[in-house]
Amino acid sequence: MSMRGKGKGGAEHEIIVKRRSKKGHDEAHGGAWKVAFADFTLAMMALFMVLWIVQPRLELTNPAFGNEDSNPLVDGGAGVFDGTSTSPLELDGVPIRQAQAEPPREREADSAEDGSRRYGSSAELQALAALMKDVAKEVDALANLEVEVVPQGLRILIKDDRERFMFERGSAVLDPHFRTLLARLAAVLAKVDNKLIISGHTDATAYRSAGGYDNWNLSGDRALRARNVLVASGLPAAAVLQVTAQADVMPLKPDEPQSGVNRRVEILLLTDSAEGLYRELFGDSYQQVRFSQEGARYRSGS
Repeated sequence: MSMRGKGKGGAEHEIIVKRRSKKGHDEAHGGAWKVAFADFTLAMMALFMVLWIVQPRLELTNPAFGNEDSNPLVDGGAGVFDGTSTSPLELDGVPIRQAQAEPPREREADSAEDGSRRYGSSAELQALAALMKDVAKEVDALANLEVEVVPQGLRILIKDDRERFMFERGSAVLDPHFRTLLARLAAVLAKVDNKLIISGHTDATAYRSAGGYDNWNLSGDRALRARNVLVASGLPAAAVLQVTAQADVMPLKPDEPQSGVNRRVEILLLTDSAEGLYRELFGDSYQQVRFSQEGARYRSGS
């Protein structure tokens, strides 16, 4: 803007007035803050993208990630006390290691140091039965021997035939033919590590003497006599767990209780499971009744 005026002496001169526009504070900074904010937003988006991509990989590589059933830190999760946790915990800097499974135990050898062998499988028992039949055949006693594989082990049945009785009638006197058979069986059983139960059986014909000797006594004496012959012929005494009297309560022919077929001596060769059951029934672990002046009370064996 220009204007004219007079100075001293009447001379005119031109006055120029310049007006400058006053810029605002916003115009001084311009749009730089918008660029910074855009950069920040882009960086955050990039961070979220990275986290979104990494998340599935964590779930794949860490079995305990996000799984309540296997995460020991989640209430109700398995693995803290049962040893199944896949990630150890640290308490005061001491790691809790996972429970290590016990190494598989080596299978017990079938043969003992003394050369005896323990039979367990059905095939092994069948082979032992065939061996006993061969032994009976050698002494012409095949008609007096029956061998059968049963769930409890091997059932060896020694019985009369039409021509020969194992014991004299009404006594425990053993016939020489059956003594030979028992001696040959003892040679086989001496090499067997399984335990034995020997039982005596009679028919239902009543046997009574003046002293009260009956079929129970007779069957028990016959079983004990067979046991003594076996032991004298080489069977270890510790191989026999029990000698029992059965009288006529376990006939082979229930419909013919007085038949001579029911007279016999049985040897039961026990499997490991059957022996274990026997020891539970008759060993220290069963409950016993103790009688005293205060009365009867049960005591559980250790």
